[in-house]
Amino acid sequence: MRLIETLTGPSLAPSSCAMGMFDGVHTGHRMVLENALREARANGWMSVAFSFANHPQALLSATPTQLLSSREERLEAFAAMGFDAAVILPFDEAMRAIEAPVFVQRILRGFLNVRSVSVGYDYRFGAGRRGDCDYLRQCAAREGFQAQIVDPVRAPDADGHAIVSSTLIRKLLNFGDVKQANSLLGQPYALTGRVTAGVQRGRQLGFPTANLDVAPQRLIPAIGAYAAQARVCGKTYRAVCNIGHAPTFEDAFPRRVEAHLLDYDGPSFYDETMRIAFLARLRDERAFPSADALVEQIRRDCASARALTDDASVVAHPEHA
Repeated sequence: MRLIETLTGPSLAPSSCAMGMFDGVHTGHRMVLENALREARANGWMSVAFSFANHPQALLSATPTQLLSSREERLEAFAAMGFDAAVILPFDEAMRAIEAPVFVQRILRGFLNVRSVSVGYDYRFGAGRRGDCDYLRQCAAREGFQAQIVDPVRAPDADGHAIVSSTLIRKLLNFGDVKQANSLLGQPYALTGRVTAGVQRGRQLGFPTANLDVAPQRLIPAIGAYAAQARVCGKTYRAVCNIGHAPTFEDAFPRRVEAHLLDYDGPSFYDETMRIAFLARLRDERAFPSADALVEQIRRDCASARALTDDASVVAHPEHA
């Protein structure tokens, strides 16, 4: 897949383009992306995923957005789906100031050379977010390209009314409901980071852990213990992941993400990149009356994680772990 990070250079070949931030690349996003791919393949056009390197809310809001995926993870998803190219631009003040008509003429018709544009039902673009789906349809009719507006995808809840969105998934993860979040994502939620040295307390208890250095804006699920899978150095391991502060001990530390690999007894993975996929929440974090009581609970956590990861309905595919 070709990666394009600037609007300089010649226009692309006639294209079918999916447009959006696509944070998390959830099931709703995939409907938009797959629609663009179908149009491209049916008409012999170039398939393009258009997104931004940084979340627009970083400029549009004083509250930073907790991210569900990194730029690299979004690119991996686009490539796996089969896109010919991904256009990933910085959302900066210059991009923010582009008026909707200029966006259509300069970016859609000019650089992207679109024959078809696929967007979600709530897509907005241009300065002040004044460009909406109705305006995009009007431009398409006038300029001679197709505007494919994809209907919302409904969450499989009791009422069936909730719309799948990155915002809903963030709420679920902040409550620790990784099972429901994974259902909306279409795959287990995962964190990727470098393994760093900790205080070695897990090793002292007989359960060595890998401490993950997570990017500052990345969403970390609610504090607690989780059944997970860890992928490192090309191999996947069943794991128990603890997110929290170790309140059993007096020198409790700031929130950490640490994973104990159930079927591994080897050297530490310091400075290696590890990906932790969350499968199910096991329990809340709490202070135990003694180290022995904590060890007994960790044993139970490991047994629960083994049982869950033996269940094919919740196990992550190795390539996503």
